Amino acid sequence: MNTGRAFTAGVVGAVVMSLIMMGIRATGVPLHVESSLAAVFGVHSAIAGVVVYLLAGGFFGIAYAVVFELVLHQAGVLPGMLLGACNTIFAGFFWSLVNGPGQFWEHFGATGIAMLFLTHFAFGAVVGGLYRTRHLLEYW
Repeated sequence: MNTGRAFTAGVVGAVVMSLIMMGIRATGVPLHVESSLAAVFGVHSAIAGVVVYLLAGGFFGIAYAVVFELVLHQAGVLPGMLLGACNTIFAGFFWSLVNGPGQFWEHFGATGIAMLFLTHFAFGAVVGGLYRTRHLLEYW
C-alpha cells in the first residue's frame, strides 16, 4: 500500500469536500463542519478546524486505501464512490454524537441529507481516482 499517496489523496478529497461545502454555504445553508470538528477537540479556532478536517481527510484516505487493497483489489472513481456511500452512513451517525448539523445533517432537512451524500461521494471519487492499488503500480 502506498500510504503517502493515500494520505495525499484523502487531503485532496477533503479540500474538494470543503469547496462543495463553501458552495452550500453560499446558498445560505450554515454548514460549518470544520468549526464543529474543532469544537470536538475543545478548540474554537477556524484554522485548527481546517487542520483537523484535512488530517481527518488524510487518515480516511488511508482507510479507503486499505479497503481498495485488501477488499476491493482495485481503486478508481466508482469503487471510491462506493466507499463514499458506506462512509456516509458512518458520518451520518458521527454527527449525531457531536454538536453540529445533526444526524445525517438533518438540521438542514432533505437538502442536508443529500449534501452529506454528495460530499462523501465526491470524497470517495477523488480518493479512488488518485489512489492506485499496489498491483496497478507494478505496471506504472
